Amino acid sequence: MYEICEIIKINDREFVVSKNRTVLTDQNIIHVIVEGEQTDEIARAQKIVNKQLFELVDGQTCFLIDLNKSGKNSPEARSTWNELSAHDKIKKAAVFGLNPVVRVIASFVIGFSVKKNQRFFKTEEEASAWLMEE
Repeated sequence: MYEICEIIKINDREFVVSKNRTVLTDQNIIHVIVEGEQTDEIARAQKIVNKQLFELVDGQTCFLIDLNKSGKNSPEARSTWNELSAHDKIKKAAVFGLNPVVRVIASFVIGFSVKKNQRFFKTEEEASAWLMEE
């Protein structure tokens, strides 16, 4: 049986997994602030949180993912992120961060994504603007 790291529920729309904070905004965008290295346990717990937030949204939702403080992802975590990115509830995913290493990793993951609805941006403002486009 897999271990799942602790999930802290702040309220129905906000969770903390390890150092990651996930919030369903008033615009029904799932905003994830990623901090530190991402293990398989963290990714599996994040998947549970995301599925709970999907239940609160009618139709599809978008992800806004902040990688400014992110560390490395384990291969298992990358696999979980790819699996999650293919979920039918996800309309778009905008990833942003200024760390050049993170940009390379994110571009690699996005390049192998099943869906081509993901883009990488340098800033949160650019990422948010893209999510608001139809």
